[in-house]
Amino acid sequence: MWLRKHALLAQFMVVFAFLCFTAPCFAADPFAGRILPTKKVSFFTDGKKVGQYTAEAPLPWNTLVKCDGRTALRMEHMVVVFENGSSFMLSRTGNGDTLDLKTGTAYFTLKTLPEGLTFGTPQAPVVTEMMVLNAATGDQLLKGYVKAGKSESELGVLEGGSLMVRTADGQQTIKSGQRIILAQGTLGGGGLAPTGGGLSVGAITGITLGSLALLTGVAIAAAPSSDGEGSPFTPPN
Repeated sequence: MWLRKHALLAQFMVVFAFLCFTAPCFAADPFAGRILPTKKVSFFTDGKKVGQYTAEAPLPWNTLVKCDGRTALRMEHMVVVFENGSSFMLSRTGNGDTLDLKTGTAYFTLKTLPEGLTFGTPQAPVVTEMMVLNAATGDQLLKGYVKAGKSESELGVLEGGSLMVRTADGQQTIKSGQRIILAQGTLGGGGLAPTGGGLSVGAITGITLGSLALLTGVAIAAAPSSDGEGSPFTPPN
């Protein structure tokens, strides 16, 4: 039942990911990737607002991003769609990259698993160790989500395969349609759980319609601009 609700969203994510993975991307330092807002995003460094963008822009590492409207992030190996009101930061160390989700929900699509990729949540980090794609998956993409909450957070796999991860509770494999819950003081939340407690039909419909807008934005963003940048910038007050 839950997977049927997400089927349409997954289809749009496949097209969206295809457009993103085939478009040019800033993957090297000092940029983590490129961000594509449907409304606007604000950048913060050391607690100070350093920029505000309403169109595609390069995203520096170690920058707190606050999303006003649904926002997409295009990286070399991963595409992420953040829900309205989400905030996050991307950092890189010698051990790998960390997507630290402070608030909100992020839907990700992976074509390959970057070495050392970590999903940060308010409760605890989740380190990815291996990704296995379903042989019958035609698009060869794994789709999942991270949801950050005050008392508990979730990491789930929507479809496409399984994800082996490690938390303070040890190693776990999240299969399609499963999630792990990170609860305050009790990592893992009792282990794996079905994702049936996730989004309502109305929420799925909203995400799907929003994905359509993002697809249009990505297609426009993929086209070369005349000035080489084309990212409106509002200086901080």
